[in-house]
Amino acid sequence: MQRTSQFSWMIRTERQSVANQISQVYIELSTNCNLACRTCIRHSIEHFKPIHFSKKLMNRLIPMLRNLPALQRIVLLGFGEALCNPLFIDHLTALKSCNAKIVLVSNAHFINAKIAEFLVKLPIDELWISWDDDPTTPATIRRNISPTAIKEKIAAIVKTRNAHTTSLPKLGMEIVAMRTNATALSKIINFGKNIGIEQFIISNLFPYSESLQSEILYSQFTIPEIMLSAIVPKILAGLPARIAHQNADTLRCCPFIEKGTIFITAMGNIAPCLELAYTHPAWYFGSKRMHRALYFGNIRNTDLDNSWNCPQFADFRKKFEYYEFPDCSLCHQPNMCWHRTVDIKDCYGNETPCGECLWAKNIIICP
Repeated sequence: MQRTSQFSWMIRTERQSVANQISQVYIELSTNCNLACRTCIRHSIEHFKPIHFSKKLMNRLIPMLRNLPALQRIVLLGFGEALCNPLFIDHLTALKSCNAKIVLVSNAHFINAKIAEFLVKLPIDELWISWDDDPTTPATIRRNISPTAIKEKIAAIVKTRNAHTTSLPKLGMEIVAMRTNATALSKIINFGKNIGIEQFIISNLFPYSESLQSEILYSQFTIPEIMLSAIVPKILAGLPARIAHQNADTLRCCPFIEKGTIFITAMGNIAPCLELAYTHPAWYFGSKRMHRALYFGNIRNTDLDNSWNCPQFADFRKKFEYYEFPDCSLCHQPNMCWHRTVDIKDCYGNETPCGECLWAKNIIICP
């Protein structure tokens, strides 16, 4: 991201690069999940339906992916558990033919010796395990799975990698930091290190329900009480990690726009990012918002190239060149914002909640 002093019609302090080709595709293999995590957005999504990404959709998608000259990453991440899809072996096998890095995000519950063998022999490039609980106490965040089970799942992957003398998939752990687990972060990270995790993501929580507002560790106008950047590196002891920012007073850069991203829901809808994939409420620094889905077609009847190049998607991406969205995190009275509490538009007239995006502030991060 570049700083600049003045642009065509008003002063701008933010500018970012905007990809002109699709380089990463997120695919939601399922909206089903075997867990009942307290922090999950699935509890809040409007008209949410359990559904698997179908074979028919995948047969439509594969030729489109093969025809993307700049494609680098396929990330299997959504708002369900990818391995819940009964066709996931067929889907991953098909995706492997697309000449792109394959990244799988999972809660690990369904990994056993057979699945570990499949993931290693395929191979996928990265496997990220989501885990947020103190491993020495019963799970209260990611309920219905235990640290002992997680340890067994990772052990199956490590054992199979060793048997095949390979380093793939590279193992990562994504941790959502919040007040509930802040004092246990050292235990959680050390637990990951001890079971073979090789890289970490420490993200923040976005409250999708009112009850989670008190859990956030980031701040608007004050210094956070708990500084992740101060405590986490000491625990990591040199292991690769991405650590979320906690101060909202920072320049923005949308990681999805910058990297040429599209998100494909389990129903085939084409969205520009995770946050715009579904309509849901969100509590933004204590103020309730409704974040509405934004689609640029569906792969049932639209090619990815046509979606990417349509005037509506192109115009949407172009707004990020000069960041034509208000920085809502710097608003001193967000709960008084008529535009976002009554109307669906922000004070610049945008219908998307990009002015409130915590991904652009690097407060929320994902693989």
